Amino acid sequence: MRQKTANLLDRFTRSAGLSPKRVVKIYTLILFFAPLLYLVLLEIRATAAKETIFKFVASSPYMGVSLIVAACDFLLGYLCWLNSGELLENRRSYVRFMKLQLWSQLLVGNWVCLLFAVLGLRRQGDVASKQEQERSQIVSLAYVVFGLFAICFVFYLILVIKSMKG
Repeated sequence: MRQKTANLLDRFTRSAGLSPKRVVKIYTLILFFAPLLYLVLLEIRATAAKETIFKFVASSPYMGVSLIVAACDFLLGYLCWLNSGELLENRRSYVRFMKLQLWSQLLVGNWVCLLFAVLGLRRQGDVASKQEQERSQIVSLAYVVFGLFAICFVFYLILVIKSMKG
């Protein structure tokens, strides 16, 4: 089963022409624009409810936590946009970044980014393996985002447990 899944992912990435550069480009666009669209959605919903966006977000702790996730995704997308070449220079940095993204996006339930992290990991062999001199800024930020997403996951669990208790 595991081998069949790996073969399916490999066939998909080859047929779609997903090189590591293209995966990072698509991933960056998703990380950058999805939070902006989420803010637009919140503004529309707040306007429909005849409230300010601040009151609307303050009314639900879930939205507050999801805004933290959106802000982290936006920041990560922005830095990926600026430093995508740096990310693709070294296989070790690329793999570390994609693994951190895989676990981070899994924690917060961002399935689209999770899928692209998996596809990026499947194409890691196409990235040059140079000797890494220093830690990449984008990988360091990915560690910070992973920590924040872990905290957000704990917040989600606390909110679910409180809602179950009544």
